[in-house]
Amino acid sequence: MRFYKTLFILTVLLSNVYLLKAQGTSQFQVNYVPSLPMGDVADYSGNFSFRGVNIAYEYHLTEYLGLGIMTGVNTFYEDVKGVESVKVDIDGKIVTLSGKRYNYTNSIPIMATGNYYLSPEGQIRPYIGLGIGGYYVMKWTEIGQYQVRDNGFQFGLAPRVGMLKPLAYGLDLHLAAQYNAGFGEDPFSSLDFMIGFAWKF
Repeated sequence: MRFYKTLFILTVLLSNVYLLKAQGTSQFQVNYVPSLPMGDVADYSGNFSFRGVNIAYEYHLTEYLGLGIMTGVNTFYEDVKGVESVKVDIDGKIVTLSGKRYNYTNSIPIMATGNYYLSPEGQIRPYIGLGIGGYYVMKWTEIGQYQVRDNGFQFGLAPRVGMLKPLAYGLDLHLAAQYNAGFGEDPFSSLDFMIGFAWKF
């Protein structure tokens, strides 16, 4: 009896997966992501960044709800005016470095995502979403030929609003804005603006 129950459950699950696949419920995205640094990131490397990209995969549980994963990279920098002097610890010795200073922040998000779509397939689809995961943040200062680095991983959340606009069969234009909120010491935060394409299969 237990065998037949298990067989029945597996049959139902496989049938649902087959039906979902038949409806074309997977989606792959590639986005160009300019970004505005905020908070501590803006204080350290405050220039608006035009150097960002992300990729995402999403599986639609229903026509209106999708779950997926997302990663990418954003690079922020600031050219500090004038000559700077900083004291750093090198092998247990306090050393003063002087020279032209450049500050950099790179962020690599690694997120599980959930998106809820407000309209059905075949038309413009606004949506709201949330990413849960973290950011691997690489911060460094260059002074002359020297670098001072501070890398670490932060837990984070990424609320998002966006839309998909059909362009052709299986291809959508994707537009979105996303706020990145890291937590911990020296938290990472930024506002992303995404433009890209979504392929359905």
